[in-house]
Amino acid sequence: MRVFISWCAAGVLLARAFAPAEANGQATVVDAPDTVFVLVDTMSATGYVAAQWDVVNETDAALNLMVTRSFGATATPFNYPFVEDNPGSYERFCWGTSCFDYGQNASTPPANVLLNPGDTTSTFVSDFYPNNVTGSTTIRYCFHEPAELTSGVCHAVTFVVLGTVGLEEPTTVKPTLAHMVPNPAQDEVMLSFDHAKNGVLEFRNLIGQVSHTEQVSEGLTEQRVSLDGLADGVWLVTYKVDGVAASTKRLVIR
Repeated sequence: MRVFISWCAAGVLLARAFAPAEANGQATVVDAPDTVFVLVDTMSATGYVAAQWDVVNETDAALNLMVTRSFGATATPFNYPFVEDNPGSYERFCWGTSCFDYGQNASTPPANVLLNPGDTTSTFVSDFYPNNVTGSTTIRYCFHEPAELTSGVCHAVTFVVLGTVGLEEPTTVKPTLAHMVPNPAQDEVMLSFDHAKNGVLEFRNLIGQVSHTEQVSEGLTEQRVSLDGLADGVWLVTYKVDGVAASTKRLVIR
């Protein structure tokens, strides 16, 4: 589902397309936007849009997490390394108790977030400042323990800045696993989809093993799935289209 939000102070409209990132034995990123659309006719350096998501520890050990940031393709000009009053878009991110301004590549230890098993933090925010520049900028954030730079979970978000307020909502719609009921579930669960395409559902345990799959057909709105053979506990249900994760939701089986 795409939602437009009026941001009066910055003079922008924001569209968020939600998609997950996949974990590899570390934390899990939940409800992360993959694309943020900014529709604007006048922008200033003080106007910004925010992308925010939760980070969850679904492992059986405590995690002491920092954030490392890197850039993909960026709009031109892009103010990095950041120099005050230079032209170009720029970014900051917040994590734990601190915000890291304009070009800092990683959080520092006082802001590390300790997540015990089952804990969730909502402290991560990415603030993007278009600064009168149109185009697309992709920023990748990785959540990992300080000594494990390559083994954390990462998610990339793309800020797409368009030049005119009043543009129609982008016509590309994402297939999405929208709802699962009941949750917690016992014997079976009903899944609801928005804009379904041919794909597959994967039921993964907390160490990443796929224990069950179900096919999804294009145009489907609901699908009932038997939970027979799946153990009680927390499962990650990922809806994949063309091998790419379109949505991930947590399912509790009791």
